Amino acid sequence: MKILFLSRRNSCRSQIAEALLRNMDKSLEIYSAGLDTVEEIDPIAIEVMAEIGIHIALKKPEKFDRYAGIEFDFLITVGDGTAEDLKLPAVKAKRKMHLGFENPFVLYKDPEDIKASCREIRDEIQTELSYFYHRILVKERSA
Repeated sequence: MKILFLSRRNSCRSQIAEALLRNMDKSLEIYSAGLDTVEEIDPIAIEVMAEIGIHIALKKPEKFDRYAGIEFDFLITVGDGTAEDLKLPAVKAKRKMHLGFENPFVLYKDPEDIKASCREIRDEIQTELSYFYHRILVKERSA
């Protein structure tokens, strides 16, 4: 099963989502990418994931173009607002979902506030993906 998490920059929320789902099931083909990528994953995202024993420091943001020709079972967009706000290019996906999470780097300026918000978002993503994994993926595999 191929799953793509797509966001604007691929520096925080999509990286967190990819790592959390991969941690649930290493047999899945999971990717994350951004439309306007940056050079590095944000250090705060790396730190809040390390707090729960998941290490993403060696990962790099990926540009969506790298995956443009692949057909995915699921495209999951993450970020502010709606999937339409991302202005998605054509993506081959059997099913599409959107998980809306605020951007802590826009909401806050103080690094400790950003870190606290990233922890909350990490935990919310964990909850959403746990439901997705157990209620959707596991059922589809057994069908």
